[in-house]
Amino acid sequence: MSYDTEEIFEEEIEFPWLLFKLNDSLYTISSKLITSIVICPEEITYVPKTSEYIIGLIHLRGNVVPLIDMKLLFNIEAGNDVQENKGMVVVLEKDNSFVGLIVDEVLSVENITSFEETEEIRKMCKDGFVKGVAKGNKTEDVLLIIDEEKIMNIA
Repeated sequence: MSYDTEEIFEEEIEFPWLLFKLNDSLYTISSKLITSIVICPEEITYVPKTSEYIIGLIHLRGNVVPLIDMKLLFNIEAGNDVQENKGMVVVLEKDNSFVGLIVDEVLSVENITSFEETEEIRKMCKDGFVKGVAKGNKTEDVLLIIDEEKIMNIA
């Protein structure tokens, strides 16, 4: 018996996903863990000896929230409009733990019709933060699906 090494996993997804941009690329994340979306605050408390992608802490509605700069996490160069665009913070919560993801722009919330994960995606995204690709209902662009649970575990 032989197994195809190019196994494709497709699943119908019934809950909404948040679409956001980092530079010109589109990403999506499950809305299940999202508690709020806010403009990136000017006051961020620096924490020494943390990973470079954790830029500090903010205080949000009585909770301390570590901030992860998604561009630093994904090793993406900052765009030309870095001074003009402060970014948005997508706040995730799981088991009373919080993390804020700094993104360039939040675009919309929509249902995703299908999710696909292939061996090529796993090889290209060795860190595991991108777990698949999808197409939305409103856009023809390919969306990279973020593994929010893996990101929560590194904060």
